[in-house]
Order: sequence, then C-alpha cells, then structure tokens
Amino acid sequence: MKKYSTIFLIFLSLNLYGQSVQKKNWEYSKVVYNSTIKNKIIITNSLPKGGGIVSYKGKEYNYFIFWTNVSNEASSPLDLKIKFPAIISFKSEDSYAKVAFTKSNMTIDKLQEFDYGLTGIPAHLNNELKDLNNRIAPSNNYLFYSAIFIHKTKFPVRAEYIIKGKKLFYQIADGTDVVMVPCGSLDFKN
Repeated sequence: MKKYSTIFLIFLSLNLYGQSVQKKNWEYSKVVYNSTIKNKIIITNSLPKGGGIVSYKGKEYNYFIFWTNVSNEASSPLDLKIKFPAIISFKSEDSYAKVAFTKSNMTIDKLQEFDYGLTGIPAHLNNELKDLNNRIAPSNNYLFYSAIFIHKTKFPVRAEYIIKGKKLFYQIADGTDVVMVPCGSLDFKN
C-alpha cells in the first residue's frame, strides 16, 4: 500500500509541476457574419463571470456579468442599437430576467478580474439602463458589458448576441430554459 501511495504522489507532483498557469480568454462564442463581401461583422460573446445575489423590490436575483465584442471589419460605419424589454420571461412561469447595460467601459485588461472588473452591481439593476446605441467606425470594435439578473435561476447560465438578417437577438439559457429576445439591429451606414 505504501509503495502505491508513493508512486501516486510522484505522478501527482510531476503533473502539478508540469502545469503552467494560463489566463483564460473567457470566450463562449465567436461568429463571423458576412452580409456582403465588403461587410463583415465578428461578434464575440463571453462566458459569465462573478455573480452573486442582489435584492430588488423585495425579490432576490442572481446576477451574471457578460461582455460582448462587436468588430466592424467593413469599410462603412456600423450602427449598433440595442433595447431590452423591462422583463424577459422564460417558459417556467416563476423565472424571469432583466438585462442592464452600464456606463462603465469593458476593456481586455479586465478579463481576469472578478465580475470582469464591473463594480456597483446592485445599482445597475436599480437604474435599469436598457438601451445601448453606438456607432462603430470601420476596422474598429466595441466592447461592452451586459449584466443579467435572473429571478429563480437554474444553472448553467449562458447568453449571446446573434444576428439574423439585420435584426439582433439575445439568446439567454437558464439551465435548459432558453429564450431568444429580439433586442435591436446592426446597420451599415454608407
């Protein structure tokens, strides 16, 4: 028995010694959309990070912080317009979500921080900033936060922006409960 324990510890120490510490990129999905040969958009959606519980109007919500990077690979400016409804309902009648934006800027150097470096989370639910409008210059990108607050959460939680035509949708998965929310548009300006 002692011989097997010693061999096991040697293999364990070799395995631990050989592992390097790598920074995780936290990407969940990355999709290239081509509307024409000249107009190309890349949307990168993150995995959730951080999280916790906040109270709002007597109800508890689990929160999840996501980031999204919209890259305009075209020669024309791209208008990003997003607006969420006040409440997003799931199939389960007692579970619903709210999505809020922040005025804080997401930057790549915050990838390894808790909540992707976003602070003051309860205030984002209370302020309920539901609109986001931004023009993305040619060959530039726009990186932003989306904070999701879910009442009666099921796990795991995932979210991603998806383009269908010129329409933008936000797909939120709360366990096996998935909802596709029409939330805006991406339009090239000539």
